[in-house]
Amino acid sequence: MSPHPSAHSSATGRIIAAVTRRERDLFLATALTNSPLAASIEFIAEDELVTDGWAARLEAWQPTVLITAWSTPPLPESWVARAEYPLRYVCHVTGTVRSLVPRVFLARGGLVSNWGVHISAQVAEHGLLLALAALRNQAAWPEFIARPPQVRQINELETRTLFGRRVGLHGFGSVARSLLPLLQPFGVTVSAYSAGVPDDFIREHGAEPATSLVSLFAQSDVLFECESLIPTTSRSVSAAALVTLPDGAVFVNIGRRGLVEETALLREAQKGRLRVALDVIDNKPVTPQSPFLQGGRVTLSPHIGGPTQDRYPDCGALALRNLLAFLEGRVPETALGLAAYDRAT
Repeated sequence: MSPHPSAHSSATGRIIAAVTRRERDLFLATALTNSPLAASIEFIAEDELVTDGWAARLEAWQPTVLITAWSTPPLPESWVARAEYPLRYVCHVTGTVRSLVPRVFLARGGLVSNWGVHISAQVAEHGLLLALAALRNQAAWPEFIARPPQVRQINELETRTLFGRRVGLHGFGSVARSLLPLLQPFGVTVSAYSAGVPDDFIREHGAEPATSLVSLFAQSDVLFECESLIPTTSRSVSAAALVTLPDGAVFVNIGRRGLVEETALLREAQKGRLRVALDVIDNKPVTPQSPFLQGGRVTLSPHIGGPTQDRYPDCGALALRNLLAFLEGRVPETALGLAAYDRAT
């Protein structure tokens, strides 16, 4: 095993970055250039980023701040639930923290931040890409192009436009709201539904509130799934909801895979009744034999709805701003409260 980080510490305790070399290069390298924080951050060796013995290593390091990313092992609940432990702040460079940080850490006053709403516009951009790809029937292009020109007819693709369509948003968080200005040039009408979101709030942002999820689906030519995944929304996109979508409707999932009854969704796609575009699916890894890849019915993207790679350094710069705020006694820009943690997935 590689040696532990050096024993030097900042004025407020040890700042340990539990990230891989790749994550450091993607997110933090640019931001750390000429940063006053660079000398205070200790990067651990990659071979220590394993769950086995993780609690013991944390106990040995005694970090006050932990910088984390995709590869960081989950914090042991037994460690953060102790009467005394040094960790005060988890500065997460990437997205969800639910699988990384136990709820008890926040409940006891621990501070957590992530990239927050800063990536919402890029997720919305990807959702728009998927909707347009489904409308233009991109999933059928490879098979169509491979046939001899003399035996194919362009009308076989049944391409459609987004202009003038009825658009539904299931969920009305930052991603859904970021979709609204992107959709505006297409002259669409937008309805939205998210349990607990006030109708006036939806109207203030330029959408019309639907009375129920079924009502939203029934009136949507293009449905963007961007609801948060919590116990009450799990599998809320049921077979009963999907059958209410109009024939030929487009269903785009840029939210979470656990929101949708995928068997029912695949059935609707295979019948040719719905066009489907998904950034997330339950059954992974996707093999060439996957039903989602058969028959040109579904457009899949490889879970890239988050920030584009050229924006990774921006996420690292945000993390360092958050860290500096913590060290100066200020609240980090994208700090998570318990309510936001409970809504996160």
